[in-house]
Amino acid sequence: MNAKTLIATPLIGLAVIGAGIGAAGIASAGTLPTNGNTIAMTIYNNTDQTMTLTGDYTSAGDFIAAPQQTLAPHSSEIVTASVDNFGGLTAVVNYGIPDTNTIVTFQANNSAQGATTDGTNVGGVHARRYDVSTTIDTGVPTMNVAYTIAPN
Repeated sequence: MNAKTLIATPLIGLAVIGAGIGAAGIASAGTLPTNGNTIAMTIYNNTDQTMTLTGDYTSAGDFIAAPQQTLAPHSSEIVTASVDNFGGLTAVVNYGIPDTNTIVTFQANNSAQGATTDGTNVGGVHARRYDVSTTIDTGVPTMNVAYTIAPN
């Protein structure tokens, strides 16, 4: 081994470990704008199906980190959105579970009235096969919420 390999190998290992630790945590609004309402949504796909994005929108503002086109089985993603005022923000992400004709709606509502996940649901022909749970970690104005979709 040469000197470059001896130096680079531990650094690459630390980078991989750091990325894994970061991906394992919940969403953090620490790096989001502070001039308005923000939403950080961690979506966990605990199914054996690849979910496919069928739609997304915000009531105001924009996605900073938009949802992925597909979310692999037993993986997660962090979706973030913000608006440059404190009037309120809703972010909605819809994923389809193709083999079951099921649509999962992940909704985050962040307004002066509070932070809710009202509107989050599982719909479609085989909706009863899945359950979606939510946990709000922080509320207005920097909402952090986690969603887990899993088979019943």
